Amino acid sequence: MATNVYAWPPVPTVGWEWDYVSPISESFSALTGRRYASAAKPERRVAQLSVTALGTAVRGDHRLPGVGAGYVVMLKRLLKGGSNLVRLNSKPINWYLSAQAETESRSALDLLWTEGSVDLEWDDVTTELLWYDGTILTGVIGTSGGYNIVTVSNLPPLTLVARPGEFITSFVDSDDTVGSTAQVLAPAVSQANGTAVIRLYSALATSGRINIGVADTGVFRVIGEMPRAVQGFDSDWSYGWQFEEVFSDEVGGFTEVTGWWTPTGPTL
Repeated sequence: MATNVYAWPPVPTVGWEWDYVSPISESFSALTGRRYASAAKPERRVAQLSVTALGTAVRGDHRLPGVGAGYVVMLKRLLKGGSNLVRLNSKPINWYLSAQAETESRSALDLLWTEGSVDLEWDDVTTELLWYDGTILTGVIGTSGGYNIVTVSNLPPLTLVARPGEFITSFVDSDDTVGSTAQVLAPAVSQANGTAVIRLYSALATSGRINIGVADTGVFRVIGEMPRAVQGFDSDWSYGWQFEEVFSDEVGGFTEVTGWWTPTGPTL
């Protein structure tokens, strides 16, 4: 039976970590002192989040002040002490203000046109027209010096365009629903013509439209007890979470629950 995986609510965070652990088996020769080491378990992502109780949650057009504590309490109840799981999206590993300032020049967001609740499609004769907000980048995957790379075009010239630890996604479809994500291994500076060779920790699946500085995602269990916090008389308070990644085959599959936190009523 699959395990429920609840989407993380849009609570404001004041601290975070997104990292990896790779447990090893280690021994030493009694005769020579030689060290023997090998992977004992699969590499897993680990995360920490600090949630502020009084910050404003923002999701789409909704701005919801002072709901952090309530969202935390309800998520804990849904997780049922940790028997259920949560899906998390990463936050920037490097300084988040740098990532925010560079979003428009390093990525493009697919725009949808609607009339009421009906999606509108744009066409030029028989060719579909696509609308994007930001900068459309294209990338060609390859290898260089034994490393996986992607060569990205249409970047600002002579600029630091990728930092180690950031994530890059290559999209296969125009709707941004199918793609592959890899992590940047080393800093990349663009050439005068706006191209940059970005060295990657692992290979992207395909060449195509590229977004730099995207979020990684995974499914996690809570480490230890569920967080608790005491409300102060005249100040904010926070909840500290610790997580470790869980793989689908370890729990009989995932059942994703995405809309539990969605506000009802008019947009604020």
